[in-house]
Amino acid sequence: MPDLQLEPIPRPRRLPSLRGQLSLVLGGLALAILGLVGGYLGSVATDELYTAQVAAVRATAQSAAELLASQLRDREREIELLSVAPHLTAGALDSALVRDALERRQALHDEFAWLGVATPDGAVQQASGGMLVGRSVAQREWFIAGRERIYVGDVHEAKLLATMLPAQPNGEPTRFIDFAAPIRDAEGRLRGVVGAHAHWRWVTSMVESVTRRQQPGSGIDALIIDRQGRVLYPEAMKLAQVNGEDVLPKLANGRFEGELAFGGKTYLTSEAPLQARTNAELGWRIIARQPLEQALRPVRDLKRELVLLGVLAAGLLTLAALLLARRISRPVEQLARIAERVESERRMPDFPSEPGAQELAKLSTAMQSMARSLLSTERELQRANATLEAQVQQRTAELQAANAALEHLATRDPLTGLHNRRSLDARLAEAQALDRRYGQNGRVHGLLLIDVDHFKRINDQFGHPAGDAVLRQLATMLLASVRVTDVVARFGGEEFAVLLPGLAGPLEAVMAAEKVRGAVAAAVFPEVGHITVSLGVSLASPDDVDAHPLITRADAALYEAKRGGRNAVVLKAADNAAA
Repeated sequence: MPDLQLEPIPRPRRLPSLRGQLSLVLGGLALAILGLVGGYLGSVATDELYTAQVAAVRATAQSAAELLASQLRDREREIELLSVAPHLTAGALDSALVRDALERRQALHDEFAWLGVATPDGAVQQASGGMLVGRSVAQREWFIAGRERIYVGDVHEAKLLATMLPAQPNGEPTRFIDFAAPIRDAEGRLRGVVGAHAHWRWVTSMVESVTRRQQPGSGIDALIIDRQGRVLYPEAMKLAQVNGEDVLPKLANGRFEGELAFGGKTYLTSEAPLQARTNAELGWRIIARQPLEQALRPVRDLKRELVLLGVLAAGLLTLAALLLARRISRPVEQLARIAERVESERRMPDFPSEPGAQELAKLSTAMQSMARSLLSTERELQRANATLEAQVQQRTAELQAANAALEHLATRDPLTGLHNRRSLDARLAEAQALDRRYGQNGRVHGLLLIDVDHFKRINDQFGHPAGDAVLRQLATMLLASVRVTDVVARFGGEEFAVLLPGLAGPLEAVMAAEKVRGAVAAAVFPEVGHITVSLGVSLASPDDVDAHPLITRADAALYEAKRGGRNAVVLKAADNAAA
């Protein structure tokens, strides 16, 4: 009988170890979770930072546009008030009184390079500093337009005054923007035109003051462009454009918004038009821009921190996965060694007394270890998330604080802390809307215009710091003398205004004015002593289409109080009011 030949059992091909597979699966899962969560948080944080940078550029453009529009309106109002002054509407245009009025206006507003009055045929009768007296301005655009309406002209280089004024320190040509208004007598006949040339550097300095308030190193600057898209400021870009170099980007929708290329360099940009009455004539736009590289610097720094944090977390998770896989695979490896001993020794080795329970206990312990590791990893991610959220909240709070500061600057007078002219105009519009809606209850709003008597004498005798102190103390007294519902504003220079909503009639308005006048007359002002004020009072009329007639009547009443000897209250009623 032949011997039986047993064929050897083929050894299985080498497969990946259980520990390796577990390490790969657990480590990959942990890294995937880390990548998804970290990527999401990083995307949210970087989007917030980018949005904050865009908002900062937009706020700069809007702030500069609002400041410039407000100042242009104030200067336009100055020329308008000058054109209705009694010594212009009724007196001789070549009188010394007219010259003194022009000199005083220029002294109060150093942005005016020239103030002058011309006859209807264009002959200059009086002017600040005597410049251009006797010369003809009949062909000047401001004079032609000023014969018909209040006019604000675009920037232009000096012509007649070029040789009479000192040269610019930086070598730039002397440029002006023009203001003009017709002078009419009581019958509405044209008596002449009052005009003013304001320095262009006055406009550019306002824009520069807004950009200087931005965070140091932000790189935010601003441009002024006209209706045709030509650069008016800065001068370097204007000259480059004149020489034919393409310094402005090609716009698809006509607006400077988003990421645009200026001269080969990409910027975050935002534009804001001048929201002013003169905007229809000027059509200027303020373009704020920030180099994209500087705008994205916080985003890049945050991404770099996220990458470093992710690498560290990935290393810790990988190490934890290796330890966890080793602990999970140990019972199986023990069984494999027993099996190898059976194969090699051909004998039954000793097995654990309770193999099933022992293996379950080991697996349970291993799972607890893995859970602790995962929870530790989750806490690390939560701390990282909390840090990112704190950074986002801090940046948001800083932006909100900056916006609040800009809003305060736009609505408050920096010297007295009172409402400024822009804020007063908004409150007047609100009061008029309320009167129209609830006018049937007999309540109307009124306006007080208050002017410090002989204020120039105070400045000349005691100095401008003392004059500023008088204005601040007067502002405090006005707030204490009116109701909490009244709005006290600085109207311009030494003039103040008080909006009186919900009045029962003119008597209540006059009583409020007399209270203010008496309080000021009785007060003692340090360094100055006693001063007086003149007040013009007017009430709103149902025929008023806007706040302008109310202001005009109050202004006329104020001038009447001045002419009557000052330290007086004069009420000016509407034409349709009862006597």
